[in-house]
Amino acid sequence: MSPVLQNVLSRLKGVRRDGKGWKALCPVHADQRPSLKIDEGQDGRVLLKCFAGCPTDSVLAAIGLKMSDLYPEPERGKRPLNPGEVIATYDYKDARGKLLYQVCRTAGKRFFQRRPDGKGGWVNGLGDTKPVLYRLPELLQAVRRSETVFIPEGEKDCDNLARLGLAATTSPMGAGKWRDFYSDCLKGANCVILPDNDKPGREHAQQVAQSLYGKAASVKVLELPGLPAKGDISDWLAAGGTKEELLRLAAEAPEWEPAKSQRQKAKDERKARQTSFFVNEGTLLEQIYLDGKSLFLAFDTATGEIKTIPFLGLEEEIIEPISGEDVELGAVRLPSGVEEYGDTLTLLAEIEAHIYRYLDVSPSYLKFAAYYVLLSWLYDRFHTIPYLRALGDTGCGKSRFLDVIGGLCYKAISASGCVTPAPIYRMLRKWQGTLVLDEADMKNSDEYNEVVTILNCGFERGRPVIRATKDNPDKVQILPVYGPKVFATRRRFKDVALEARCLTEIMRETDRDDIPPVLGRKFFEEQQELRNKLLLFRFRNYFKVDPEAGASLNLGGIEPRLRQISEAFASLFANEPEVLESYRHFIQAHQRELIEQRAATKTGQVVEALFELIGNEVTTVTSVTGDSFIDVTAKDIAEKVGLAAQAVGQILKNLGLETKLAKINGVSRRRVVYNPAVFNRLKKRYILDEQSENDLMESTVTHVTHVTHVTTNGQEVFEP
Repeated sequence: MSPVLQNVLSRLKGVRRDGKGWKALCPVHADQRPSLKIDEGQDGRVLLKCFAGCPTDSVLAAIGLKMSDLYPEPERGKRPLNPGEVIATYDYKDARGKLLYQVCRTAGKRFFQRRPDGKGGWVNGLGDTKPVLYRLPELLQAVRRSETVFIPEGEKDCDNLARLGLAATTSPMGAGKWRDFYSDCLKGANCVILPDNDKPGREHAQQVAQSLYGKAASVKVLELPGLPAKGDISDWLAAGGTKEELLRLAAEAPEWEPAKSQRQKAKDERKARQTSFFVNEGTLLEQIYLDGKSLFLAFDTATGEIKTIPFLGLEEEIIEPISGEDVELGAVRLPSGVEEYGDTLTLLAEIEAHIYRYLDVSPSYLKFAAYYVLLSWLYDRFHTIPYLRALGDTGCGKSRFLDVIGGLCYKAISASGCVTPAPIYRMLRKWQGTLVLDEADMKNSDEYNEVVTILNCGFERGRPVIRATKDNPDKVQILPVYGPKVFATRRRFKDVALEARCLTEIMRETDRDDIPPVLGRKFFEEQQELRNKLLLFRFRNYFKVDPEAGASLNLGGIEPRLRQISEAFASLFANEPEVLESYRHFIQAHQRELIEQRAATKTGQVVEALFELIGNEVTTVTSVTGDSFIDVTAKDIAEKVGLAAQAVGQILKNLGLETKLAKINGVSRRRVVYNPAVFNRLKKRYILDEQSENDLMESTVTHVTHVTHVTTNGQEVFEP
């Protein structure tokens, strides 16, 4: 197949053989069945004919070609080409889209690089320009979107894949020139390598796979079926291969595994598994970062002995610390060892002092922030955990809140630089630590919804986020998100249930002049020392804490959802009565704040109006069939809250209240059916009352049992 014909076919869709020529979908009109005929003339020209009547120049414009592109290279310009003449250029850009250099292809099929000289011309060679991957801006965007990335051998192949809507990249300078730092751009990506069908192509694919292994989320090497000798993905597409078939083959391809030497296989057939925490019978292994190395600190819970090991060898597998740059570049904060802390109260006092020194929060929240830090280091022993949240506008200390409090929490994962939620899922699954997130109320609605999903599922063990992958809807991803979370928002969440899981501090600009404006070396040294003490606290208390102890403790009539998120705190403080009593006051104040928020909603206004109309004493009319009514209608409530009666009726229905036609004092109207259990529940949820723990509704109800049975228009009503 000539290069000219290949260039045309690679830009068309639905290409298939048709006799000695080809047919494809016409790109000009809405073609359902291939109506574009493609043939090759005796002189090497490509002949196009659309049987629907579309002009040839329109077809060429639709696929980015011109009439001269239908002629063999010697015919272009009506003169022979010099072997050194550039016939194709490929732009290499940095992450922001700035042109760094070009790879040029000559008529003699040679390649060279050139860079801009800053004056509108070119200088051959890269000079001191660092090489990058082809189509880098598009690649980084695809990785953020969790799209599959295809890696062929050449730039032309990448462009052909991009025309199909697929993410593709390659390295400059051809086979065998892949550099390890290229793989850093593909961390967490699902990569499919497409080798050319020759020995250099296959060796290049293995080199790329080896470099990506351990950095990319998955690596596959897909040898395309039916490729001719030295053929590539462009040949495969020109022969009729489709995007759908390529995605299917990629999904079915096995994961690439590095080959072991026979000696290595004989020595060790065990698989290596990376994790930051592991329990081996009575020994706890926790990853630390010391002198630029990731190691395990092994704690024997029976003897208290602590030792540093590079890995743990078991009978069937090897447990290794997580590798990569996450810790080195500050995305995850780990201890560097352990340090003695004395007792729990002393440790709490140190944490409080550290927070106070660098952050301005209310005294009660200061105390509970310290408790939360402690709780985060044992969170995996509990079934549920609440969140810490800083609420406020810019310039009020939200970022400092995250640095100071979040930085002390267990394996703090800094997700503030994530522009999409996809990396958050990966980091949570990888490290299983504390998510520290700035601007959790992202402006983009899709991203906001993803974050809300993470937060709604992440407070309770066993509630992973489940979704299908973008490129393969039949493949389901199970994404664990349980764990502590410390985040900042400018607004409250619309989801009231999510609000209930947040222990919130409303941030205001500080007037304290003793707080350092910039966090310096001393701050980070103090945090590292505290993390080391907190690791020892985790080691000593991991099996001592009773995760069920909080279930039997009385927290003073708080609602079920708050009770649920409080069990971990209650269990942690079960043996410290003063601390537990302080938490009881805090959570009751938090409940009152939630009631105020509910009361401000339309539903809350309807409930408040209902109780105002009832007054302090409820008078009911009870029918002989058991229905009891109060003399209030949806219209009465609507007039007080400024809503339509129909809208109020729907709100009452959603609240579990019924309205029925009843005659009272000679007037027939649809009145609210009195249900004591529902009324009591609504009063507790929406009405602030210092005596809400007492069942006032039952004690203040006056029952009117004398009724007159009346029938109006065939419907039963009742009258006192």
